Amino acid sequence: MSRTLLFFFLMMCANLSIGQALSHLDGTVNISLEDETIDATYTLSNLPVDTQTLSFRLNEFIKVKSISLNGERIASSKVPQNCTDCLIYTVLVGCEVVITPQSTLTIVTEGKFKNFDSEGGAKRYKGQLVYSNGVLRATNSDKWYPEIVNKSSNISDYMDPFNYTYSITANCEDCDKIYIGKGQPQPSGTEFTNAQAEGDLVLLAGNLEYQTGKYANYINVPQEAIPALEAKFAKTRGFLEELTQVSPNDKVVYAQVSSPVYGNESTYNTIINTGAQVDVKKIDDAIEEGDAYFYMASAFKPESQLDRMLLQSLAKYVKLRYLKKYSVDQYNNLNSFLEGNTSNSGLASERRELSALLISPEQFKILENEIGEAEMNAFISNVFQNLRVGKRSMQAFTDSFNQIQLANKSERFAQLEKNLQTQFELRSTIPDAREVITEY
Repeated sequence: MSRTLLFFFLMMCANLSIGQALSHLDGTVNISLEDETIDATYTLSNLPVDTQTLSFRLNEFIKVKSISLNGERIASSKVPQNCTDCLIYTVLVGCEVVITPQSTLTIVTEGKFKNFDSEGGAKRYKGQLVYSNGVLRATNSDKWYPEIVNKSSNISDYMDPFNYTYSITANCEDCDKIYIGKGQPQPSGTEFTNAQAEGDLVLLAGNLEYQTGKYANYINVPQEAIPALEAKFAKTRGFLEELTQVSPNDKVVYAQVSSPVYGNESTYNTIINTGAQVDVKKIDDAIEEGDAYFYMASAFKPESQLDRMLLQSLAKYVKLRYLKKYSVDQYNNLNSFLEGNTSNSGLASERRELSALLISPEQFKILENEIGEAEMNAFISNVFQNLRVGKRSMQAFTDSFNQIQLANKSERFAQLEKNLQTQFELRSTIPDAREVITEY
């Protein structure tokens, strides 16, 4: 199929709309630990939709008081389908009204949470936000803010979640500090902002003691427990830093939020441990594809689908390299499979169709076999150095290829370079798109 025909075929696919890159969440959240309430007003803008219906998830103990589209009150329906401890609200507008990326959707909510300081109380837990040992916690699984229902495309969920840029002012007069998203806890009245749509938002409010470390930062972690946690983080994040030669702008935050209600969770930037004691084993000493992706994304902010696909491909290769260093048996099993596919993989002279991945693990292995591991390390580092100075994915990758120091470039190397260039060119013609569920 020619590139032109492929482009028009993709453009004609049903239910796809070209969305703006960054959907935004403005909010004011008012918390009272004494009254056990959380009330908020959220305004959503730059929504990647062009439709008459739109759905979002919200915790079932947080009630929607009103929904307005461009300042006008509108109706909604709600169902518990496919939603644990939450409800799915579907916004309904008239036949002549369409929700577009230029629309603003304002959602006013009022919610209750519950103090669960005893094992007996925990037995009566039904999905509420949890207040325990002086800290209110609300993670992504709690759906404490409206989460648009996104019908993702055929790529990994961590690459195409529905995430917002945000500007949220949090008020809590009886809180010591508040933590939202990333960074460090701040006093009541702080506006928490992020110009990058990076991941799910964690909310912590109450007594929050903050300490910094080399590889991570810590909330409510005893000083004597930090060295063991640092050693665990050093194995994974230290490996990523050594291979990529970049340090992320934001360190991961480990929060010790003890509670009789289980709620361990890990988002792109925050690890929540609800056990009675700090548990080093809760930190995975393996690097999963998503872990590598978020680490690299925090060092270089992906702006396009091509950026995200390059990071996904690199994440798969980085995971393979980590296994080679720390899990030899698992690496050997995977490598044996990959080596069996590398004899001709990605080397057809006229390869004009799209692959599922921008760069396959087999193609990375071919490159590594051609140039050697030391030069491969330099190549990976150069990719990130080129990205960090503002080059887009295709240019950064091409320039990094040109930086490879190889006395004699084989025909196999030249064909691989040509095929990877073709993959970038094909992918660059596809518009960013997103499907949004509009009915159930």
